[in-house]
Amino acid sequence: MNIPAVDRALIMYGALANRSETKGARERLSEHLMKMYIGGEKDEHRLTVEGLSYLHNLHQDIDFRN
Repeated sequence: MNIPAVDRALIMYGALANRSETKGARERLSEHLMKMYIGGEKDEHRLTVEGLSYLHNLHQDIDFRN
């Protein structure tokens, strides 16, 4: 899945958090946002915000494990 919200979230999160894209993040984020899209969320801005939140939580989990 290559929807604009995925790209926007990855670019914005990378800039805001000063982090590069971690392995598997794009695929996991795509799956998460696709579920939301199928569930009825069609607003690209909301999907982008949800993507930012998802990436933040993903990186918190990674940092916690390390």
